[in-house]
Amino acid sequence: MYKQIIRPLLFLLDPEKVHNLLAAGLKTYKHFPWLRKLIRAKYQQTNTSFRWGDKNITCKIGLSAGFDKTGEIFDELSDFGFGFIEIGTITPAPQQGNPAPRIFRLPKYDSLISRTGFNNPGMEKLNGYLQRTSRNYLLGININKNPESTGDAAVNDILSLYKTLSPKANYFTINLPAPDDETFIRILREMDIYRSTLVESCPVLLKLPADLPEDSIHKVAGLIREFHINGAIATGPTTDRSHIQNYTAAELAAYGAGGISGKGIGDKSRRIVKQLRTSLGKDFLIIGAGGVMTPDDALDMQAAGANLIQIYSAFIFSGPSVVKQMSQVL
Repeated sequence: MYKQIIRPLLFLLDPEKVHNLLAAGLKTYKHFPWLRKLIRAKYQQTNTSFRWGDKNITCKIGLSAGFDKTGEIFDELSDFGFGFIEIGTITPAPQQGNPAPRIFRLPKYDSLISRTGFNNPGMEKLNGYLQRTSRNYLLGININKNPESTGDAAVNDILSLYKTLSPKANYFTINLPAPDDETFIRILREMDIYRSTLVESCPVLLKLPADLPEDSIHKVAGLIREFHINGAIATGPTTDRSHIQNYTAAELAAYGAGGISGKGIGDKSRRIVKQLRTSLGKDFLIIGAGGVMTPDDALDMQAAGANLIQIYSAFIFSGPSVVKQMSQVL
């Protein structure tokens, strides 16, 4: 029903407007416990649980950062069966992001073009939204420095986010700009030093870009080992549009700049997952993300070496049932 009726109606509207309507609907939905019980009964299941350290993940499918940037609807989204949900990206100060329109659908190839920027409410407001509570899913927070921060300010931004939000998160994700970025290496070093002083620290994951050169994987693996990173997510969007089919170069150019997610990523993420697994061994946590649109894609990502799967575009193009469909084959 989603693909035949609901999606065509939603796709008549601007993507960001649809997203805002969905968020408003979920904020209302949370006040109807009987409805939430019905939705959970329909979508939630635990046949693909995975153990990560002392954490039990009830479903191997998670929701990527970017869907709930404000941290206001993640608990409601968990009703659709996700085993882990990542919110953000969150920066210390509130950000407006780039001017709209900034999200574009490519329905003829199940892909998205996005240039939203870091639009988010900022650390203080997010901290007010979050409650330290028992959950049947893991909550991750994707964090980044303020866009204008450099040097010491950038390091302090990340440390401030980590220290403030740690009590309410199950893990943090930091986006890798480049494996030889000096400021980023400083951030990892200072965070490692701070985490080493704690009796129990919140895990940190590294999210890799889809366009990471193949010969950089060993550098990334070195950073992961040196700074005791707990896991990797491969990958974020790509700027390469060569994998997109059913659109001309002129049609794609008309959308302007932006990262590609969904089917248009091609096999970039899967190849990076495979390389990471070879470099880091069988015990390291790898989350496969990017281009996972179908249950077969999820199986291929698992075969490449991913322990868990993270989706975003598939949730938009296939609807909430895709979570259960993917989890049932893993």
